[in-house]
This record gives sequence, structure tokens and C-alpha cells, in this order.
Amino acid sequence: MLGMNVMVTAKIDSIFSRWQDGVCPGGQVLVRKDGEIIYDKCFGYASLEHKLPITGETVFHVASVSKQVTVMCVLLLHEDKLLDIDDDIRVYIADLVAFSEPVSIRNLMNNVSGVRDQWELLMLQGVRIDDTITQQDAKDVIASQAELNFPPLSRYMYSNANFTLLAEIVERVSGKSLNELARERIFAPLGMSQTCFKDRYWQMIPNRAESYKLVGSEYVHAVLNYGTYGATSLNTTATDFLKWMENLKNPVICNKETLSLLLACPTLLDGTISQYAGGIAVADPKMYKGRPFVGHDGSDAAFKSSTVRFTEEDIEIIIFSNTETVSLGSAVNQIADIVMGVEASQTVATEVPEFYRAEFDERDAAGLYFTRGEVSMIVEVTKQGDQLWMREGYGASPLSHLDGNRYRLSTLDADLFLGKSAGMRFGARFFELEKRENGSGNCEEWSGYTGKYESGEVRTRYEVLAEAGELFISHHRNGKHLMAQIAPDQFVASIGQNLFGITISFTRGDKGEVTGCLFSSSRLSNVAFTKV
Repeated sequence: MLGMNVMVTAKIDSIFSRWQDGVCPGGQVLVRKDGEIIYDKCFGYASLEHKLPITGETVFHVASVSKQVTVMCVLLLHEDKLLDIDDDIRVYIADLVAFSEPVSIRNLMNNVSGVRDQWELLMLQGVRIDDTITQQDAKDVIASQAELNFPPLSRYMYSNANFTLLAEIVERVSGKSLNELARERIFAPLGMSQTCFKDRYWQMIPNRAESYKLVGSEYVHAVLNYGTYGATSLNTTATDFLKWMENLKNPVICNKETLSLLLACPTLLDGTISQYAGGIAVADPKMYKGRPFVGHDGSDAAFKSSTVRFTEEDIEIIIFSNTETVSLGSAVNQIADIVMGVEASQTVATEVPEFYRAEFDERDAAGLYFTRGEVSMIVEVTKQGDQLWMREGYGASPLSHLDGNRYRLSTLDADLFLGKSAGMRFGARFFELEKRENGSGNCEEWSGYTGKYESGEVRTRYEVLAEAGELFISHHRNGKHLMAQIAPDQFVASIGQNLFGITISFTRGDKGEVTGCLFSSSRLSNVAFTKV
């Protein structure tokens, strides 16, 4: 039974005002405090075409929230003594391993294996999110990797490939599909009657929501044709998933030792403790105002999900959405404040980034912006008449001017700070951007980079072109994109439809000639291409 006063309910309702604006996508929001459901509401539409409202029975693709369930399947087999999570994965899937270093099942569970991310690799090949992507596609690209991102346990790096490999181990050891084993050992015992892994892209899921992006003022289909699973493709409802979260406190489907393995964070080689456990994050201080928590977020196409349990306050929050017009991380924090009775004046003030400028000339706004460092991001802002636009995968969206050099991109619930002092804010996350100055390159130097580059590991070819004093990288499916230099022999560029790009580092031979390049991103390190 719901036990929350009208004023508090209204405050939570207001967080999701974007989902109450006519026929628009939205989501499910479920909050439990001290074991009692205190908020349970649905907003928006599961199908805009058919005007079908989202209800408690609507099923959502919850993306990376799937990972913890895949890990539990592994741990149940460990509990049955059918496998050991400290075994080298070659014991079970030797045919999918081309790298030389030993990697354990536990390394995969904790995202410390060094195995390269499958989506980044497929993106390099030119595979798009709306292509029909099968489990075999993912396994093939993983199996062709002769190198790791780093030695196992030397650092944490998020990789979806880890959980695709875990799903394969589950299936080979159990003799059942991941979905069959999960249904038998997890979903049925917990009463999760509307939950399954979608393991074929053509599979029908009753009551499933469609996914929608906002482009300008128009919603469009964000097509998702996944047939991959393990890292993703769990389909469920907020009510069903709350039963899973209860099992994380009071285990029914496993013993307490197995649950402790799921929630255990690894110690890295340097002695530090990673904060990513078995397919689930544990108390990352950068999130949720330093409150201890257990949970995970998910994002595929325009499906967004956030599942969090604040362990000290015993507050559980589940938000599943079929659009990205509300920042779920910010929404979770706001809900937690409301439930705990924290007044706005007592909350941590929204940080004003150093790159905010009150005085700003809009003529300096348009251009190409990029990040330096591990996270490569490319933002292209154009101006048509008096309107600024930002390029996205599904087209350009208008920017609304707020104040100074701060603009709002409502389609992604993000703020942009433009000009020479630039940055981007997604919820509580900030990315400092640098504006590229046109014609800043050395045309004579560019000629050494031009040519074709091939990689055996991703089985594709890119071409570097010099045109009109600019350097471009081109691919038969990913298109042609401007390269921005960030250091000697190092550039960033967009690849495919994403905001997040690739860092390209050129390599040279003994005589100083360019011999190849290395592609890196936040989930890839040094994928080698040879100049041909």
C-alpha cells in the first residue's frame, strides 16, 4: 500500500513533467522505503502510433541492468559446483579467446578483465545500433581480439563483452539457454512472470514498450534490433524487478555466500578496491551525492533504466523509460531527497562549472567541440539564421539559450556551455570541451597521415583524407568526419552515430614515416590499424 502524503507525491510527480505533456513517451517509477511501496506511477505512452499508455504491465528493455542477472546465473552454477569463478575462461570457451593472458570468470564479472567492449568494436566495423545484431556477431568480434585493453586486474574498464562471454559460459555449462536457466532458477521462483531475456531480434515480447528519441520537436523511433544478450536484453517491469531487488537483501534463490559473491568488489593489483561488483555498482562516490548504494543504470537506443538501493536509508528506486528526455540519475537523487525530507536549501548546490561565462557573444557559439583525455566526445554546433543546432545520430536538434554561454539540449536533458570556455553537463556529470579553431592544422604535415589503414582484429578499413586544408577520416558505413588534433600525431573524431568518438594515435617507423594508427575510446585501448 502506498504510504506517502499528497505534497510529497506531487513533488515526485513534478520531476517527470516532461512525461505528462500530451502523447509522449515516458516510463514507470517505483519507490520503496523500509519495505513499503510509497510511490508507484506510470507516465506517458508505450506506443505513440497506437496511443497505448504505459501501465504497470508494460515491459521495458532495461539494457545494462541485465548484467547482474547474468552474473547470478553464473553464480548459481558456481553454487552447484558446475564451474568455478576463479577458473580461466579458456576452460569453457577456449575457441573465443585469441589473447594470451589468463582471464578468470570473476574478472569478467567485475569488469577488470581487459577484454575489449563489443559495441565499440562493432561500431568500428560500421555496425549501427539499428542493425540486426545477433549474439554470434558479438562473439565473432570478441573472438578476433588478439590483445586486451590492459592486463587483468590492473584496472577497471567497463566492457559489455565480459557479459556476452559470461552468457556463453552459462549456456555451455548448463546445456540451456541463458533465458531458460534464468527463468527456471530466478524468474519463476521470484514470481517475475513478465521478465525474460530477449535472445533473438525477431522475438515478440507481449506488452513491450517502443523506444523514442526527440529530434527537434518531433519524436522518432529509436530502433533496437538486438539479438545479443547477457550484457543487455533483459525485458521486465518495475514491479517484477522489485522482486529481484528484494532478493539482493533477503536471498531466496541462492545462499548468502552466493549473494556475497555477487556484491563483492575486487582488489586491483595496485591494492585499490574497484567499486564494480558482479554486474552491479557498489557505492561509487561520484554518484548520488556520496550516499552508499547498490545499483546499475542502462541505456540502449532511447531506452533508459536506473535501479538503485540506498543501503543506509533502505530506499529502493526503480525507473524504466522509453525515452531520454529526463535524466534518470538526477531524478533518482531528487526522489531520494524528497523521501528523506531533505529541503532544497539543504541539498548539495548545483555546481557552476568553471567554463560558464555570464558574458558571451553568440557569434562564437557554432563550431566543432571535443574533449581531451580518456573520454572522447565530439559535439558539432551549427547556426541556421538565428537558431543554434546540435548534431545527433537521428538529425540535428535545436538549442535553447538559458543564460550566458549556457544552452539547453532538451532532447537529451543536457546543458551545453559554448564558446572558447566550453563544456557539457549530463545530470551531475561534466565534460570539459575545447572548441576547434578552423584551419588550425599544418597542411604539409597532413600529407604524411593520408592513406588507407586496415585492422585484422576488427576486419575493416579506414581512409585518412586531406581536403581543403582539413584532415578527415572516412569509412564505407560510418561516413566521413573531421579530425581534431589534440597532440602531436594524435586526433579525435566522430565514428558512427554517437556523441562519443575515437582517439586516433598515429605510429611511426624508424625513419619517421607514418606506419599505422591506434584507435582508443573509453572502452577500447590501442586497437591497431596498419597503413597499407
